[in-house]
Amino acid sequence: MTNKLKYVMGLFFEERESTKPFILIRYLMLIVMSLILILCIINDFNSNFMKTIYLLLGIGSIIDGFESLLKKENKRQMLLNFGIAFIWFVVFLI
Repeated sequence: MTNKLKYVMGLFFEERESTKPFILIRYLMLIVMSLILILCIINDFNSNFMKTIYLLLGIGSIIDGFESLLKKENKRQMLLNFGIAFIWFVVFLI
């Protein structure tokens, strides 16, 4: 494989190690979002339930940003996580 292809594959399939508290928080948020999605399907995609999912996605991105800040990873990755969180919060407020 060429270096560019490895770089592009690395963007989509990121290998990183998280600490146990962050893994636990992410799994709990995933479970809550799944339950809310089931409620959305039952209630014909009520906007209040969808807004809750957007809020949880924003919180998840902030958690990823803080994790990269604490691990002193690439600053670009940290800013990207906070930028994505900002986008999720804007969608939540709309």
